[in-house]
Amino acid sequence: MNKVILVDDEIYVRKGLRSLIDWEDCGFEVIEEASNGQQALSMIRELRPDLVVTDIRMPVLDGLELIKKATEEGITSKFIIISGYSDFKYAQSAVRFGVHDFILKPIDKDEMEETLKILSKSLVEQKILFEKNEEIILKEIMQQLLFGEADEKDAAAYLKARLLGNPKEFYYIIIEVNGLLKNLYDQNIVTYEKVKGKIAKVIRDVCDLKAKVWVQDLEQGSFGVLITSDYLNRFQMNIRNFVHWVKEELSHQLSEEVTFYIGQPVPKLHFLKESYESAQKGLQYKYTQGEKGIIFNDDIAKKEITYTELEDSFYNLLIEKIEEESIENIIKVIEKIFEEFHQKSMARAAVQSSINRIVHSLLKVIKKMDGDLSKLISFQFMLKIQEFHVTQMQLKTILTDFVLESREEIIKLRKNSSQGEVYKIKKFIEKHYHENISLKSIAAKFYMNPVYLGQLFKKTYGIYFKDYLLQIRINEAKRLLRQSEMRIYEIAESVGFNNTDYFVTIFGKLENITPSEYRNHLVRKV
Repeated sequence: MNKVILVDDEIYVRKGLRSLIDWEDCGFEVIEEASNGQQALSMIRELRPDLVVTDIRMPVLDGLELIKKATEEGITSKFIIISGYSDFKYAQSAVRFGVHDFILKPIDKDEMEETLKILSKSLVEQKILFEKNEEIILKEIMQQLLFGEADEKDAAAYLKARLLGNPKEFYYIIIEVNGLLKNLYDQNIVTYEKVKGKIAKVIRDVCDLKAKVWVQDLEQGSFGVLITSDYLNRFQMNIRNFVHWVKEELSHQLSEEVTFYIGQPVPKLHFLKESYESAQKGLQYKYTQGEKGIIFNDDIAKKEITYTELEDSFYNLLIEKIEEESIENIIKVIEKIFEEFHQKSMARAAVQSSINRIVHSLLKVIKKMDGDLSKLISFQFMLKIQEFHVTQMQLKTILTDFVLESREEIIKLRKNSSQGEVYKIKKFIEKHYHENISLKSIAAKFYMNPVYLGQLFKKTYGIYFKDYLLQIRINEAKRLLRQSEMRIYEIAESVGFNNTDYFVTIFGKLENITPSEYRNHLVRKV
C-alpha cells in the first residue's frame, strides 16, 4: 500500500475525507493526519509518505508553503491540493513544485478515487524502477566488495541501503543446492528464483529480521549470502548454531539437499573479500569434509587436500570388471574408488577429473565397438554433471548408473559382433604367430577381456587359444624342417619361440618325436 497523510485544519474535513474515499481500493493507506502545514512538514520528514493530500488555506504554514519547503528539502512525496473555487488560480501557482493534481471543493468521490488510482499505478511503476536501479547499484557495490575493490564509503552506503546498521562481524556463505539434475530437460530460471526466495525467507524468519536478506546468484544452483553478527542474536552469537538451524529449516522447504560453505568472519564489510575467498576454498573439500553438508572455514584451515587424480590401477580394474560382466564386482570397485577419494583427501576438482576419465575410458571402448553413445540415457546426465551440484552419494549413484548401463551396452555390442571379432582374431593369430603374442596382448588389441576372449575362442573353434597358437607354430616348424636347411634354434625363433629348449619340449609333446628326429626320419625316407 502507498502511504498517505491528510492535512487540513478542519478535523471534520479530515475525518470526512478519510471515510468518503475507499483508500485501500485505490492502493493507499492513511497513516497520519495533520491540522496545519508545520505539523505536516514534521510528519513528512519522519514518515516519508508517498502522497500528501493538503488543503491550501491553513494556519501557521499554508499548503503552498508546505509543498515549497518539502520540495526544497528534497522530499519526493507527491502532493494533491484541495482548494475552493476562489483559491484555484492561487493554487495553480504551485505547479512549479510538481503538484500532482488539484481537487476542487466539494470533493467528488468518483473524481478523487479515479485520481488516486492513476497516481497509485504511477507510484508502483516508479517504485519498481527505483528498486531495480537501486538493486543494480547495490549488486555492483557487492561485486566490488567481493573483489576487494570497494572502500569504506561504498561499504557504508551498502549497509545503509540494506538497513544493516553497523555489525561487528560479517560472514560470506555459499549455499549449493544439490541434485537439480531432475530439472535437466526442463530448466527454468524460475526454479532457481524460487529456491533463492526460500533461502532469503528462511533466514529472515529464523533470525526475525526486518531488513531484506541479500542473496546473490552465483553459478547455476549456487547462491552467496551475506550474514552479519546481528543475525546471530538468537543463536548466542554462534555462527555454527545459526547455520545448523537454517540448514534444518531449509530441509523442510526444499526437496533437494543443501551444502553450506562458511567463510571466515571479517570485522568490516570492505574486508568481505577475505570471507568470500575462504568460503570458495571450502568448495574443494566437498567430498572429503562435506558428509553433513556443512563446511566451516575453521575446520579446513589446516587440512591438506590433493589435486592428483586416481592411480591408473583403479581405471584398469574397473574396465576389467566391466568386461567380465560382474555387477557385484563392478560395484565393489566403485566403492573402492570413492574410499580412495576420501582416504587421499582428494579435492573436488581431482574427483571430478577422475570421474571424467572413467567416463571417457568407457566411451572410448563403446565407440571402438561402433556403439551409439546417444542410446545411453545416463550419459546425458554425465555430460551435464559439472553444471550441477551433487553430493558424494548422488555422484556415486550417477556414476554407478552410467557404468552399469555402459556394461549392458558393451555386452550387447559384444554379442552382436563376437563371431566376427573372433574370426578376425583367428586370422590375426595365423598372420602374427611368429611374433611375441599372447591371449592378453591380443585381448587388449581388440578391446576384449582376456578371460572372455579365451572362453569365446574355445566355444567357437573347439580348442583353447594357447593350444591353437602352439599348433600353428609347430606346423610351421615342421614345414621348415622339411623344406629348409635352417638350424633347430633358427626355426624355433622364426615360429615365435624365444627358448629353443621349450620349443623342443613342446614339439616332442605334440608330435611324440624331437625336431631332429623328425628331420632325420624324413631324410631316411628319401
